[in-house]
This record gives sequence, structure tokens and C-alpha cells, in this order.
Amino acid sequence: MGTRSDVLILPPDFTRFHSQAGEITRFICEYYNFVPKEDDCDDEKNDRSVNESLSCPTIQIIPALGTHAPMTHNQISQMFGSQLANKTPSPFVVHNWRSDVVTIGHAPSSMVQEATRGMVCDKEWPAQLNRLIWEKRKELHDESDGSLPPLVISVGQVVPHEGE
Repeated sequence: MGTRSDVLILPPDFTRFHSQAGEITRFICEYYNFVPKEDDCDDEKNDRSVNESLSCPTIQIIPALGTHAPMTHNQISQMFGSQLANKTPSPFVVHNWRSDVVTIGHAPSSMVQEATRGMVCDKEWPAQLNRLIWEKRKELHDESDGSLPPLVISVGQVVPHEGE
């Protein structure tokens, strides 16, 4: 993953609690020194070393809600741990599927017709993505200073499906 100044993490929401994506997200945040390692919070004499070679980037977390309701603080705490849930300012960004999406392309009508077994004919289907994800993906940066582009990490099973 390397040194980054900007990291965007896309785990599933609370409906996929048992996927362990919350724990994986926490491990990524610990790797980047964004939160202390969970063991370090419980035992200050713990030997586990901090990844001192990495500076702490800006980290944002967008649980992949799809059309589900936003996660509550309690759900965030259960899934991602109290260190992330109580971090100020909160790294969690709520996805609003009605207004936070951008159309980045279209599936051709022939593909839609085949996928729907003819139930939908002569209609392209929009491929939509959260606007923040798209902006991070296409963000321009100057590589001459050795910096790397923003890192977007999809954790777990983010499954594309229709919204309305």
C-alpha cells in the first residue's frame, strides 16, 4: 500500500457485519497510524511496534450502503471498533445514493437485454459510482515530487446491483 497522503476505504455496511470487513478496515487504519493498534489501547506495555515509516494520511471511510439506511454510531462502533467510531473529526462519510452519484458510463443495451433475458430491451443501463470515489480516482497529482495518487481500497464484497 505504501506511503500515501490520501486514502479512501470502501467497506460494506452493517448488513455485512460478519464479513470481517470492519476488522480489515481497522487494520488498514492501524497500518497508516490513523488509529492506535487495538492491542496498544488495552496494554501500553505491549511490544507491537507502530509502523513508524509511514506518516498518517487523510483517511475517509464510505460504508457501501447502496440504498440501505446510514449506519448508526453504535453499528459503526460494533463493526469498526471504538477507536474509529469515536475519532474526531469522523472519517465516516455517508453515501446518499440519490444525490452523491455520477454516471461514469453505460452498459450497452445488448448486454442489458442478455442479462435480463429479454425483459429489458433497447435500453442502456447507467454505471453509477459515488462522486467522491470517482473524484479520488481521477484526481490529478504531481508525480515529480514522488507522491502517489490517492488510494481507493474496496474491502469485502461490494456488489454492483440496480438501485431503484
